[in-house]
Amino acid sequence: MADIVQLGARGEIVLPRKVRADLGLRAGDPLTVELDGESIVVRRKARRFAEYLEKVGRR
Repeated sequence: MADIVQLGARGEIVLPRKVRADLGLRAGDPLTVELDGESIVVRRKARRFAEYLEKVGRR
């Protein structure tokens, strides 16, 4: 089931806590935003490989 969020007065949206947690998003993380027809697609910007390794504890 999809979450429903509201568009704020300044154009901001708040991603649901579970979405942020599942993707490991933190305040300040860069995201990409693009249009796909009538849809808005938000993706986490690819992280540097070294940051990924640090996150998974292989460094």
